[in-house]
Amino acid sequence: MEDIDDTLGLEDAARMLRLGLEAMKDLVDKGEVPAVRLNQKHTVMLREDLINFLRSEGRKQAAERKRSVIGALPAANAPASGSTRRTSKSRRTKLPDLRAYEQADHQS
Repeated sequence: MEDIDDTLGLEDAARMLRLGLEAMKDLVDKGEVPAVRLNQKHTVMLREDLINFLRSEGRKQAAERKRSVIGALPAANAPASGSTRRTSKSRRTKLPDLRAYEQADHQS
């Protein structure tokens, strides 16, 4: 026989999950948390089911956060946008005209 502490009513379940009573009722109504309605006044849940709900929801949210972070990261082979390399002006592709200097050397 299970101990009475293994079952919780709506108020205690809401307190355990740190939710308001209406939010707890919504979870039960949507079927996200398994519960038994004994009559119109009493809804009972297993503590173990609430813990499993927390584990499942925590893993789901962690995976969503991980996907959103990975999607925001640049690809491994993409150039770094915050690169420390200085951008320089375009390099000189044409050699300077040195004829004036050569003529000066020949006249001396």
